[in-house]
Order: sequence, then C-alpha cells, then structure tokens
Amino acid sequence: FTFDASLRQALIVSLIAAVVSLSVVVVTGYVGQISLAQLAFAGTAGFVAIALADRGWPFPLVVVAGVLLATVVGVMVGLPATRVRGMSLAVATMAAAVAIEALVLGSSALSGGPGGRAAPRPYLFGIDVGISAPGADNFRPEFGLVALALLAVAAVAVANLRRNTTGLRWLAVRANERAAAAAGIDVARVKLGAFALSSALAGLAGVLMAFATSTLSTTSFMVIGALVAVALTYLAGISSVSGALLAGGLAQAGI
Repeated sequence: FTFDASLRQALIVSLIAAVVSLSVVVVTGYVGQISLAQLAFAGTAGFVAIALADRGWPFPLVVVAGVLLATVVGVMVGLPATRVRGMSLAVATMAAAVAIEALVLGSSALSGGPGGRAAPRPYLFGIDVGISAPGADNFRPEFGLVALALLAVAAVAVANLRRNTTGLRWLAVRANERAAAAAGIDVARVKLGAFALSSALAGLAGVLMAFATSTLSTTSFMVIGALVAVALTYLAGISSVSGALLAGGLAQAGI
C-alpha cells in the first residue's frame, strides 16, 4: 500500500515467481526429480483460466479449475518419472514441455495466437481484485493481497508436507530410491504425488500470471523460462521454502 506502481509491480512479479519456485522445490528439492515442464503447466492453466473466465466462471472457480487441470497434465507428464530419473527425466520433461508449447499453447483457439489473450477483470466475492488501474494507481494492492494470500497458503502446505511422513518418504526417495523401495516405500507413488503437487503449484502461478498481465502471451511460458526457474531456485536454496521465496525476489522484473 505504500509502494509506488513500479515497486508494486515488482513485488507482485516476485510473489508469483515464488509460487513457481515452490513447485521446483517440491519436485526437485524434496524428491530429486528434475522437471523442466513447470512453465508449460503454468501456461496451460493460465490460458484455460482466461477461457473459463470469458465464459462467466467466477474467479475462485477459475483458480480451482486451472490448478486441477495443471495437476492432471503434470501427472501425465510425470509418468516417465516412475521409470527414469536424473538427466533422462529432465530430457523427457523438456520434450513434454516443447510438445505442450507447440500443440497446446500454440493453438490460436486457446492462446489467441501471437497477440495473446486478455483476462476479464476478476472479482472475489463481489470485490474488485483486478490488477490494472489508471496512472499511479496501476498494479493495485488488492491483486497483490490475493497473490500474497495464495503464496502463503502454498508455502504453509509445502512446509507442513516436508515435516510429516509424506516429506520423509520424499527425502528417502531423493537420497536413494533402491533403499527407499527396500524399506517398503512405494517409489512410483511418491514420485507421482510430488509431480501432482508441483504441477498444482505451477498451475496456480499460471492462473495468477493470467490475471496479472494486460495480455497473456505464449512467450511467458517457453522452456528457457523453466530452466531459469530451476537455476534461480537452486541458487537460492532448492530444498527449502525460504529458498523459493528468495528465488521469487531474484526473478526477472521482481523486487
């Protein structure tokens, strides 16, 4: 509320980037699986969210639908994780990201072509939470509060999972898959569960991006962006929630 428009924009960018980094923390930091398809999941959720909002869906349902769709797509892409790992999985997820980028995000019916698509103004229980406003009032704090609240919920959920038995299984698989299997852990189920949560977080970030920009373009979800997200999260601390928050601050055009 005290920042000027440019700083509010930077803070909102960092909040959304932190959600993307949380998805990297889950799948790579906790389970040790390298996924380069996070932005492809985000893009799919973002453009579908705009399409649903254009059809009159309320903003909360649009968020839920985008997250669920990204989760389903992420689990499908994550199926190879039950058989491969390391760089082989990175290549597989990169191939999946390129395919989604070309076949799904490249569809003009969904993404609006080179010009992109603009999301309608979001309302939360009748309250205007849109980001745009004239002049110095642009990048409204109301949208920033929505992004902050969703990031807080996501961060608390990831932190709690890290502390319970699910997190212990994740760390066991990251340390040694064969030893984890010998201890009775269903490694395939653990990997798919991590991909599901990671994809859901990426989808959440994609929906926020859809409503945070005047026009959502496919260039926001290219594979190189996923590489940058992994690199920044690794630099900031890939095995912790605080690392994801710091990576959000380091994001391009961020705070």
